[in-house]
Amino acid sequence: SIWRGPNVNCTDSSGYTALHHAALNGHKDIVLKLLQYEASTNVADNKGYFPIHLAAWKGDVEIVKILIHHGPSHSRVNEQNNENETALHCAAQYGHSEVVAVLLEELTDPTIRNSKLETPLDLAALYGRLRVVKMIISAHPNLMSCNTRKHTPLHLAARNGHKAVVQVLLEAGMDVSCQTEKGSALHEAALFGKVDVVRVLLETGIDANIKDSLGRTVLDILKEHPSQKSLQIATLLQDYLDGAGRSAAVLEEHAQEDTAQETHLSSPAESPQKTKSETVTGELSKLLDEIKLCQEKDYSFEDLCHTISDHYLDNLSKISEEELGKNGSQSVVSKGGGTKTLHLVCLSSSVPTPAA
Repeated sequence: SIWRGPNVNCTDSSGYTALHHAALNGHKDIVLKLLQYEASTNVADNKGYFPIHLAAWKGDVEIVKILIHHGPSHSRVNEQNNENETALHCAAQYGHSEVVAVLLEELTDPTIRNSKLETPLDLAALYGRLRVVKMIISAHPNLMSCNTRKHTPLHLAARNGHKAVVQVLLEAGMDVSCQTEKGSALHEAALFGKVDVVRVLLETGIDANIKDSLGRTVLDILKEHPSQKSLQIATLLQDYLDGAGRSAAVLEEHAQEDTAQETHLSSPAESPQKTKSETVTGELSKLLDEIKLCQEKDYSFEDLCHTISDHYLDNLSKISEEELGKNGSQSVVSKGGGTKTLHLVCLSSSVPTPAA
């Protein structure tokens, strides 16, 4: 029929040519045959869709390549339908990453916005197409900028609860504080009840008190939409705010302690450890002199205990057992009935041992 004369580009009631039908249904051999007989790749249907739009929407990477590289009429990759969408919009929306890769290699413009001001990256984020999101932001990081008040990829992913996409966008440098007419990404996630996304945004360090264009915080909006999810998110936000307050208080307290310690630092010659050591040594020397004197006078053990002055007892009571142990002696100071008793260990063998 084609050889005898009917126009290869004739259309049906929907505006489809034979090439549209073949591209949509994945008939690669028929696509090649139609192109051989000068079928046009640049005929749009009633909705403005070109054959490459349909192949990209279907995710048929082989037919997309054929439409781009074969035939007398090469497909123009940036052709837009009635909704201003390119083939890249169609492929990104449905997560066809192989088609997206081919279209990006063919220099399809990823900054083109459709009638809703959505880029292919916006659509990929909106529908949670993680692999496509990674591919587009890797090839065109400029799409991460906050240049519209309508929405950003982060806002679209947050409102639909695509936690993994949100994390990828944040790791790629998306500004978490970026505001649209509906507020921040935190406003979007909270309003649509996406608890996991709210938690991710809080962990990233977003300001929980951030306000939208009407001056409302996230907690204010949650009060306007009471539900179980709203209560859960409000509790999460309040815990975060309370925790941040406690952390700030603890940090301030530690800072004050550090300042105080720096102010009272002693010089090496006046270190507390050395002063204590000298005190212990001096007191023990006096005590041992007193004991020696008692030994020479052949005092009994009871006399020896009474001979040691209260002055030495008071001083020794302030010295820890550990410090005395380091100096070769051990002592235990105990109080009973208001009378202080010093029990000496390792005394000279000439000191009489009291009866059992």
